[in-house]
Amino acid sequence: MQYHNIYIPFNIKILLNTEFFKDIIMFSFAISQHLPLPSSELILTMILLEDWSIVSIAGEDSEQYLQSQLTLDIFHLDKKQPHIAAHCNPKGKMWSNLLLFYNNHEYYYLIRSNIKNIQVEELKKYAVFSRVTITSRDEKVLIGIVGIQAREALSELFEKLPDMNNSVINQDDTILLRITQPKERFIIVTNNEMAKKLYKKLKEKRAHTSNSSQWLALEIEAGIPIIDAPSSGKFIPQATNMQALNAISFKKGCYIGQEIIAKSKYRGTNKFSLYWLVGYATNLPMCNDCLEIKKANNWRRTGNVLNSVKLANSNIWVQAVLNNNLFKNSVLRVENDEKSYLRINSLPYSNKIDQ
Repeated sequence: MQYHNIYIPFNIKILLNTEFFKDIIMFSFAISQHLPLPSSELILTMILLEDWSIVSIAGEDSEQYLQSQLTLDIFHLDKKQPHIAAHCNPKGKMWSNLLLFYNNHEYYYLIRSNIKNIQVEELKKYAVFSRVTITSRDEKVLIGIVGIQAREALSELFEKLPDMNNSVINQDDTILLRITQPKERFIIVTNNEMAKKLYKKLKEKRAHTSNSSQWLALEIEAGIPIIDAPSSGKFIPQATNMQALNAISFKKGCYIGQEIIAKSKYRGTNKFSLYWLVGYATNLPMCNDCLEIKKANNWRRTGNVLNSVKLANSNIWVQAVLNNNLFKNSVLRVENDEKSYLRINSLPYSNKIDQ
């Protein structure tokens, strides 16, 4: 069988000559028609995180440097846990959000691949004045493990697994991260050889395989904002519920964008929130597409889509930034799509605090 015009992300292209990635590409073709499921319906599943990348920050000044760049208080982080953070421009708008963690005397973060180059370039702007090295780790393999028996399956390959007390575990050249929402799931940051062993072990256990669309669905379900290149530089962190995810410190010292972010909190100027919408549409809305809300018998333009995904049951999930005063029973649709219908679904946290 031949395949033509297949898009292969850069971090996969550079590893195509390995046996593991020959297998990965083949199972990616096989699952290309498999649509995501809600977390409650997932059996043991291995997900190739081809739409995410990893970056490392090393050097004597790495902690101080990140303190001056990110919304988190790096000096007081629990280094046994991964943390969501935002990297902003001087106007307080997010270049990106990211998942930051510490391992073996270095900081790392996961970020969407399509925004990585822009974000890394911005992060490096002031690095010339610090003893810090920022590196895109494109040689690493990123795999998500989710579903029933995920922990049991991983325990046969790793001596110790991350838990609630220590959610970042290192074994040889592999890092394991534990994520709690919407269900327990794991991120594996590893090398080619270990990825191949993991793949073969999970195949023996009849694990399903999937791609980044499944992970994207889980991020939407967990209420974690997905900042892609088209939405970079458009929203302050509070407009995407980052304060509800404990991703902003309002007590730390100066960092880029702090003045605007703090002013929004203390003056109450932010009027937006992140929403999880469920329904259907003629076409899947794209990042930055507009939505409409029903007012009496009319439709009024409102908000912007961050991301969306179509599920196996043909429903769509949409992550959008909308006015933060919407009623739970509000009816929305994709702009100019008369066959579209979207309703607000509950997030696993309250987004009404400290906006």
